Amino acid sequence: MHSRPHITPAAAAILAVLLGALLLLALAGCQSTSDDSAEAAAVDVYSPFGLYGPGTLYPLPTSATETVLSRMGMKSLGEFHAYSRRLVQELGVSWARIDFTYDGWNFFEPSDHIVQLHAGNIDMVGTILPINPYVPGDLTAFQEKVRDLIRRYPWVAVWQIGNEPDLTWENPGDYPRLFFAAQQVVREECPQCKVALAGAGARWPGQDYEGWRRSLDVYDDIIGQIADQAGEDKKPFDILDMHYYDFYGTDEAMLQTMDDYRSLIGKYGLGPDIEFWVTETATPTGALTWPPDSPDQTEEQQASELVTRFVTMLNARVARVAWARMYENYRYLDTEGGFFDHSGIVYNGLGTEAAAGIKPGTEKLAFTTYQIMTRMLAGCAHVHRLNAGSYRFDFDEEGRPSVYILWDAAGPKPPAEISGPVRVTDIRGQTIEATGEQLELGAEPLFVEKVPAGGESTESTVTAASRD
Repeated sequence: MHSRPHITPAAAAILAVLLGALLLLALAGCQSTSDDSAEAAAVDVYSPFGLYGPGTLYPLPTSATETVLSRMGMKSLGEFHAYSRRLVQELGVSWARIDFTYDGWNFFEPSDHIVQLHAGNIDMVGTILPINPYVPGDLTAFQEKVRDLIRRYPWVAVWQIGNEPDLTWENPGDYPRLFFAAQQVVREECPQCKVALAGAGARWPGQDYEGWRRSLDVYDDIIGQIADQAGEDKKPFDILDMHYYDFYGTDEAMLQTMDDYRSLIGKYGLGPDIEFWVTETATPTGALTWPPDSPDQTEEQQASELVTRFVTMLNARVARVAWARMYENYRYLDTEGGFFDHSGIVYNGLGTEAAAGIKPGTEKLAFTTYQIMTRMLAGCAHVHRLNAGSYRFDFDEEGRPSVYILWDAAGPKPPAEISGPVRVTDIRGQTIEATGEQLELGAEPLFVEKVPAGGESTESTVTAASRD
């Protein structure tokens, strides 16, 4: 049973005003420009860095969930929720996407966990997620349940309708019926809220060309149907979401995939200010049982990919990016040791990890690296691409120096504007001072800040780890 908070109409009105004010304050985010200084469209960013599903273990098999909790020495899912919230605060992310699953009669949600995340200043994206891979039979009853859900969580500012119909639905062409049924309710109950289209399973481990092409074709059809049915409404949804799962060093494929999906907005004449988000992305560590012939990836590769992938996405005008998930799955898709069992940034201590003596709850290097990135880029106002592998993040805060994120995509030397005394932080959090002229770039990204006048630097050459 989930308790339902009682909110009076007067309190709800005051809350809506406060929420609107907070959203206006939050609309300052990393706007992107490239190396040719051409101004790109502004993106609406509350905070770019987030997590998908922190503290949730759905859709793991029940026995797998019990195994995870037992291995952690926890007696309830509530303990896991509290543990996960502490990790969320440690990471310093600002938002989370949570799935609200619907079984045809009711929504299931960890209400106390969600309320506590909100109390910790975590912005929430709620995904309205039917468990069955088809439109609910009684859409009127479904709409009333959606209405109740929105009223239970009036501070949720973004509602996403469905998830990956291209991968999980028996008839994905029927998705627009679900979309408009829920969209109508969201627009009525929360006019200031944003509506997100179901996330596309754009790139999936083990997916061949035919599978990738099918997903794109499904979304071409879905967006075409929605545009036709929306009539004069050129913005039936506010956000297009894409999911990207792949291995280390796949930036070009990622950018091409984003371009493919983004082009569908213009193809059907929808509003140019529709935002582009990536609410799920990850890459694994270790040896995988699935997909076949997967490369073994190190913690260093996962951590490096987290930074380079997120930075590249932000420069490509992605408004929000989220890692999926924080804590490792176990027997996801009923396959032990597959991609999704190893893509978390906290070990679960099961399977090969247990054999290697890795304790559950051990944080991977990517956890530390994500902490560094969220701390150093908090409050970013603009991101500029200087050249391949060289990005500068600027801030509106007076006197705050820019932060450069650099790796060797264009060679071992940084751009010329990085000269004089600098403070260099690697993906492990180790910091030294040097000069820009001394920097030698490698595959592992570096966080670089110019040292204010009067700062001292070391005389040693700073060399980042090289590519294997």
